[in-house]
Amino acid sequence: MTASGAARLLPGLLLVAALAAAAFAVARLPGAQLLGPLVLALLLGVVLRATVRRPLPATAAGIAFSARTLLRLGIVLLGVRLDARALVELGPWVLVGSAVGAVVAFGAIELAGRAWRVPTDLRRLVGIGTAICGASAVAAALPLVRRAPGEPATPGGPAPVAIAAISLLGTVGVLGFVVVDAVAAWPAALLAALAGATLQEVGQAVAAGATVGGEHAQLALLVKLSRVVWLAPALLALGWWARRTASGDDTASLHLRTRPPLVPGFVLGFLALGLATSLGLVPPAWVAGIALSGTALTAAAMAAIGLGVDASAIGRSGRQALALGVVGFAALTLAMVGWYLILLG
Repeated sequence: MTASGAARLLPGLLLVAALAAAAFAVARLPGAQLLGPLVLALLLGVVLRATVRRPLPATAAGIAFSARTLLRLGIVLLGVRLDARALVELGPWVLVGSAVGAVVAFGAIELAGRAWRVPTDLRRLVGIGTAICGASAVAAALPLVRRAPGEPATPGGPAPVAIAAISLLGTVGVLGFVVVDAVAAWPAALLAALAGATLQEVGQAVAAGATVGGEHAQLALLVKLSRVVWLAPALLALGWWARRTASGDDTASLHLRTRPPLVPGFVLGFLALGLATSLGLVPPAWVAGIALSGTALTAAAMAAIGLGVDASAIGRSGRQALALGVVGFAALTLAMVGWYLILLG
């Protein structure tokens, strides 16, 4: 990149960096930990856009670069969290259960979304965010989903709408676990496992697990990590589906221009870093720093995406996303209650 090119990106990069830093600061506040820095960065971007109305033209290039390139780089670095060694003590049935839950949640959302004519990109982002790990999964899947020909665009963009709906439901879910713990005599281990198996964000699972799980609080985090492991296969499946869909285009020239690679480069990087971590090739002292760097870059990308959102135009798409999220969360919860009643019973 030339010096003039870097200078053109700098104003926008500084803006998204400031929003990401503010998101990390806010995430330290009581209650804000339930949302996490990715969701907060997105919300700060949306709020700034709504306040300023028209972002400065000088920031446009840096914002676009952040929403695309920084997003992919951040997802690659987040692959360091996929340490399979941390899940060995759980046994294979927890991993199988997480896979079952992901398929049930994604499938329920896909079926409901098709019936309600929700655009493909929005329903699939809600699906993967609900099924696996909230905003991180939505961010990772964003480059791999597209609208079907003839479908209307999602006002405000599919990623912000999906993240907002999923985050709201996850926060309500934490409160729901607290209520269940207060009024029902369910075993603490069961509630902790269900928190990890159903809540979307890691922070939400940890908060609920600590509240209802007692000495089993760590179980919520471990079960949640067993869902994160399935992000890589889910991304591969979405990439394959995007390629399959593109191969059905009627126009050969359009097909050649838009057909995505079988496995996108950032997914390969994500998988490679996860494999290296699982094999012990990444020094333990580096893991936390790499994960933090990935989260910071992804937060900057979320801020950039938020800056492109016209919140006043969301309307119906927000209601659709919320309805899909309710369907997916309900299906996931029912499936996991049955699974863990059998597993822990």
